[in-house]
Amino acid sequence: MNTITIAPASKGQVAATSNDGQTFLTTQPLLDGARYWLEKGVSADTFIATVWSSGSSHWSLRSTVGQAAKLTVKSDKLGKPVFQRHQE
Repeated sequence: MNTITIAPASKGQVAATSNDGQTFLTTQPLLDGARYWLEKGVSADTFIATVWSSGSSHWSLRSTVGQAAKLTVKSDKLGKPVFQRHQE
């Protein structure tokens, strides 16, 4: 399993650090992390999870890399965040 550890950052973003040491700023760490792992050649069937840097061992979100990489988060007409298909 690949993990993305998240810590508070600024302006609505989190600092996301992969278990291989790559750090990036994002508002959707699981989804951006999955795309990162796919680019690194990880199998789409590999599990990915986000965990809080505060020491909590609880997963905040988890998925397979392949499924999470297909999604993004956008606001609907009322401003509510919803999952949508990721477009490159």
